[in-house]
Amino acid sequence: MLVKNKIIIKLIISIVLVSFFMPIVLGSNKVFANKGDDIISNIESDIDSFRTQGESAFNNASLNTSEITDNFVGLGQILTMIGAGVMVAVTTYMGIKYLTAGPEAQGKLKTQLIGLVVSGVVIFGAYSIWKLVINIAQNFE
Repeated sequence: MLVKNKIIIKLIISIVLVSFFMPIVLGSNKVFANKGDDIISNIESDIDSFRTQGESAFNNASLNTSEITDNFVGLGQILTMIGAGVMVAVTTYMGIKYLTAGPEAQGKLKTQLIGLVVSGVVIFGAYSIWKLVINIAQNFE
């Protein structure tokens, strides 16, 4: 077994040495790279054209907030109605659960009410949040 391991190690070392020195002996260590000046100039010209396209698109762009608000008013109304329906259902469910629960479960439900109140403020305050966003967007025009 020891002799087999020595033979395998010698074989691996000889394969590594042959694969390392063979390209040197055969002369295949030539470098085929060019100066790279053409590649760099092509990259620079591509960057410049990309930059000019972006600048021209940015200068011609305009933000019309009234058009944006008109597009999203219907979606906002639908989402507010869905949110209001979910709030009514969850509040009813938690109320019934609170009435039928024991004192320990009522304490846990009171902690869950904090999340319900916060979500209600967000849902029913969505109009105010939307108006705030629109006012901030109009200041950037």
